[in-house]
Amino acid sequence: MADPHASYFSDILTALGDNADPADSWHEYCNDNGEVMLAEIYIQLDPDRADAVGCPDGLSLIWNQVIGWMWAWGTPDGRLSDPDPLVLALIATPATIATAVEALLSGENELPLTGEEAPPSAYPALGELPRGTVDDEDSDI
Repeated sequence: MADPHASYFSDILTALGDNADPADSWHEYCNDNGEVMLAEIYIQLDPDRADAVGCPDGLSLIWNQVIGWMWAWGTPDGRLSDPDPLVLALIATPATIATAVEALLSGENELPLTGEEAPPSAYPALGELPRGTVDDEDSDI
């Protein structure tokens, strides 16, 4: 299978616009003889806006097909804090991610957002990935 989430990554970056730093963002897909091992997205958010909300070492988004969307702040030693849920929809629409990121970068940490799931027809290849579930705010993610 070709990279099943490349178009999703591209659509998320487009929706985020200037709130994302595409040069420091990436996606990765690994499989072992057809068995999916990892589908992952990492997006570095705008460093100036992150600094303005008290995160001088940056804010990042992390997604995979099991945990969905999370966010974390950077640490002075170049690592990430423990991630927190960004939205509860596993494959959230790009508009949902953009709304959540705007809340995060505005210091309105009413997160996670419930979020809207992208319809299966929007990213059909993602439907072929093994998926996890995020139940609610009581989740241990």
